[in-house]
Amino acid sequence: MNFIDKIIKLCTISTDKIDSKNEYFHKATIFNFYSFSSLTLLLIFGLISIILGNIILFVVLAGLFVITAINLIIFQKKGNYLFSSNVFSILLALFLIWLLYSGQVNNQGIVFYTLYPAFIILLLGKKRGNPSSLVFFVLSGIAILLPLIFSFELEFSLMNQILFVLLYVVCFIFFNIYENIQEIRRNDMLIEIQKAKHETQVKEEFISKISHQIRTPLNNLVVVTNIVNDSNLDEKQKDLIDTIQASTNNLVNVVNNIAEISNVDLLQSKDYNQNFNLETTIKNTINLYSNEDSQNISFPLTISKDINFQLFGDPVKIKQVFLNLIENILKNTKDGEKPIPIDIKKLSESNEIVEILYAISTKDLTQISEITKIQNIEKTKKGKIAAIVKLLDFNIANKIIESLNGNVEIDITPDNFEFRFILKFRKGESFPDERILSKESTLPHIDTGESISLKDSNVLLVEDNLINQKIVLLSLKKSVKSVDIANNGKEALDKFGSVKYDIILMDIQMPIMNGIVTTKKIRNIEKSTNTHTPIIAITANALLGDKEECLAAGMDDYISKPFQIETLVKKMEQQLA
Repeated sequence: MNFIDKIIKLCTISTDKIDSKNEYFHKATIFNFYSFSSLTLLLIFGLISIILGNIILFVVLAGLFVITAINLIIFQKKGNYLFSSNVFSILLALFLIWLLYSGQVNNQGIVFYTLYPAFIILLLGKKRGNPSSLVFFVLSGIAILLPLIFSFELEFSLMNQILFVLLYVVCFIFFNIYENIQEIRRNDMLIEIQKAKHETQVKEEFISKISHQIRTPLNNLVVVTNIVNDSNLDEKQKDLIDTIQASTNNLVNVVNNIAEISNVDLLQSKDYNQNFNLETTIKNTINLYSNEDSQNISFPLTISKDINFQLFGDPVKIKQVFLNLIENILKNTKDGEKPIPIDIKKLSESNEIVEILYAISTKDLTQISEITKIQNIEKTKKGKIAAIVKLLDFNIANKIIESLNGNVEIDITPDNFEFRFILKFRKGESFPDERILSKESTLPHIDTGESISLKDSNVLLVEDNLINQKIVLLSLKKSVKSVDIANNGKEALDKFGSVKYDIILMDIQMPIMNGIVTTKKIRNIEKSTNTHTPIIAITANALLGDKEECLAAGMDDYISKPFQIETLVKKMEQQLA
């Protein structure tokens, strides 16, 4: 069994370069098997031909061996199945025809020729295999059925000629039937997969909607219970409130578990394509971690000088990828001083499309032993990457990279972990003559004004739900100077343009204009004034990817409902400081 497993592993080399959903995935394994088998047979018969002194046959076999080996190596490096399978099928046909016409095939040998459709239809499929089989039948049939016309020395008996035709036709028909059955099964599976995806999406949307609807009233319960608990209550009343609070906290845990299990499809989020500066985008993302508790974390950033132009695409998705990677690298690395280098370089450029390699690494990953086990257990490269991504919670980053048709690579040594991915973008507008940002430069200074205490702050609450407005007002009225309310994003923009606010509390799901779009518009307005107003998302959206989307849109912090008022106050104080 171990021997068979080794053969299977050998035959699946480089198939990880082909998407498993691709129709050629299983044929790539067949191609590998044919190639390795052919190389073995060519080597054996080449040695036999030398022993027998047949130099011409040896030269032909040696040439075939070299070309087959080169073709296999090209396939392993490039993964181009169509090209490699075409080359292999042509070589096989030419070699068999040469053997036949050179008179080196006897009566029993033509039985092997009847199996040609089996080899070629399995390898190429019906669309390419049938024409190849028919052409081969005509060329080999001339030599087998009409040898006198070409004055061949070797003639085949009538019985063998009839047997050749019958077996060839039977083999041809049988493998066409087999391919038809396989095609029907594949189509049925694709239909089932699409149905399953649709059902999963419906369930995820339902969970997302239910989670949002539960969190909003649940948050009100938490806040009101805390407010009542702080008032003057007798012992019996306090005991009742404590019971309500405990039950509410249990319900909070249930809702949080729902959010963790659910995995809403990130690919449904809208694209915000625009010209953007890659270096600024990455630096702004890194700066979100400048207020981390540990001041010993650094992010050395290296961007190759040949990226001297803007990119056209969605910078939000780039931010989401790096937010997810950085957050989980920090979570899965040892405490203490550590650099997390980020390297970005251009790989290729053609027809206004640029291919860029991104790499982020760390030397203090705590999961190295688990990753080593994964490398030993998983046999394919894709399987290893998928398992490591799941282990390190890189699911969000991986999904976004896949949605952008990117490729993920992971490089691991005992003392270093590196996550790499390649993305393609259209070239955007060129930079001015002088590069906007040099390697050592820092971001332009943003005027945030003098630091202000929470009790002296003017707050803009952007929230469409009247009950939620009252709850937040009740919670903050003793902590801040004033709170203005906007019922949607459009009202928020109008108020933002006429009044200076020290901090903004932003809901996400609102009519007319949602919180994500509103935040982007506020940040665009601030570019012209060189100012920055802290924005904290207060939202019932707490599923996978929601936090990353909020931060990537330009928000400074995020808090999901239900929350403790102390947590909100602490976050507001941090931003105002």
